[in-house]
Amino acid sequence: MLKHTSIGNGPPIVLLPSMLGSIDSEWRTYMQPIADMGYKVIAIDWPGHAQSDMTKSFTFRVLTEELDALLKELKVEPAVFFGYSMGGYAALHYALKNRNRVLGIWMHGTKFYWSGEEAENLAAELDIAWLEENKPERLEKLRAIHGEGVDELMPWLNKLVNNLPDTGLTEFELEDFQVPVLVTVGDRDELVPVSEAFDLSRALAKGQLAVFADTNHPLQSARDHVVIPIMKDFLNRLD
Repeated sequence: MLKHTSIGNGPPIVLLPSMLGSIDSEWRTYMQPIADMGYKVIAIDWPGHAQSDMTKSFTFRVLTEELDALLKELKVEPAVFFGYSMGGYAALHYALKNRNRVLGIWMHGTKFYWSGEEAENLAAELDIAWLEENKPERLEKLRAIHGEGVDELMPWLNKLVNNLPDTGLTEFELEDFQVPVLVTVGDRDELVPVSEAFDLSRALAKGQLAVFADTNHPLQSARDHVVIPIMKDFLNRLD
């Protein structure tokens, strides 16, 4: 079962971290402000991440199943999902399989369109041997966050990213997707060009787009006084 943290009361909002992200490193600062809007906030750690045990594999099918099992265990009614980077991509996967359980999605810094070269470049940075040789300080930090199990997790992440150009979601799968989705991106995002975020928002029947000025890919670079009003406006328009 996925490890999670929850606070607040009211309609549920589920927070999904990025690949190699965690509740504490990405969503902790947003949990109380969202709860203060009158929501129950449920933040999760993915399998093999932080406090969650690794599953037999790490695929979007497994993430969807694990997330569904947790929400059923918690008896969570249909919810709004906030996902950062891979978390937004996972939210789309979950919603495509469980449309009646998703009221809306906010996805920030989520890369939807993948070329083979882009996938290969990112996958190379998910190789333990490469990290040990080129970025040992990053590997040490990852082990501090996720434990020694990160060595088991990384090959799965490498495989997942490498397969995205061939097995990832397509615009065709979104043609009949009627869930409201707010797509946001930083104007200086190193992974997701603003043009791609625009294309994704237009491929969604109920897609919306917001661009954060002077903002890079890390969620931490998004400023609270900019993000929270946009978040609140999106939630208000779901009512």
